[in-house]
Amino acid sequence: MTGPKSKEGAAGPESSSPSSDMAALSTSPGRQGEIPSQPELIGLDQSGAMRLLGPPTEKSDEPPATVWRYKTASCELDLFFYLDLRSGRMRTLHFSFKGEGTDVARRQECWRSLVAARGG
Repeated sequence: MTGPKSKEGAAGPESSSPSSDMAALSTSPGRQGEIPSQPELIGLDQSGAMRLLGPPTEKSDEPPATVWRYKTASCELDLFFYLDLRSGRMRTLHFSFKGEGTDVARRQECWRSLVAARGG
C-alpha cells in the first residue's frame, strides 16, 4: 500500500540535497511567488520546512505521519512528514492544498499568501 510512496520519497532526497533545494527556493528571485514543484516539497525535512514557511499554524499526529498545517484566511497547506529510515529524519512524502487553494491559480495565490505570512 505505502511502498511506492516510500520509495518515491526515499529517491527524492538522494537525487538532490534537500538543503540545496531550500537554497534554490529561498534565493531564486524569479520563483518567489511560484508554487514549488512536488519534487521540491517532497523530501523536505522539518527544519527545511521551517526555513521555507516558518512555524506551522497547527501540528498533529496521524500515525505514521506528523502533519504540519499552514493557514491563511483563504487557504491551507498540509505537509505530511514520515520517518526516513535512511537518514533518521522526518521528511515530507505528501502535501495538499485545501480550502480555496484547489485549482492551479488559487494554489498559486495560496502559496504567495503563505510565504507572505512568513514574512518572505
